[in-house]
Amino acid sequence: MLIREVAEVNTQKLAALSQFLLGRSEDETAQKQISQTAFIDLAKSLGVNITPDNLGDLISQEPLSNILEPLDPGSNVVRFKGNTEADTGMSVDQARAVVDSNAKAAMKRRQ
Repeated sequence: MLIREVAEVNTQKLAALSQFLLGRSEDETAQKQISQTAFIDLAKSLGVNITPDNLGDLISQEPLSNILEPLDPGSNVVRFKGNTEADTGMSVDQARAVVDSNAKAAMKRRQ
């Protein structure tokens, strides 16, 4: 097996892990992020040997760059793309209330 083939398998495993974690965060309506330590431990459990030093390099390359945000130097967190939903601070109930009130206002204006 060539070194290129090993690297492709590792990035494919990391991409699959990232997709799984992203899906879990959406299912649980949790923030779309995980600590670097937990991400590295999960990757190692899949047989992918990564370190905090090469994690940023791996994330900057495809296919991980399509799933994960670039690492912040001062942060110990791996963030998934689409993390802006969690940053709005609006819960599902609050969003429904806003939509309901806007719909009621639109119905009153229509009459």
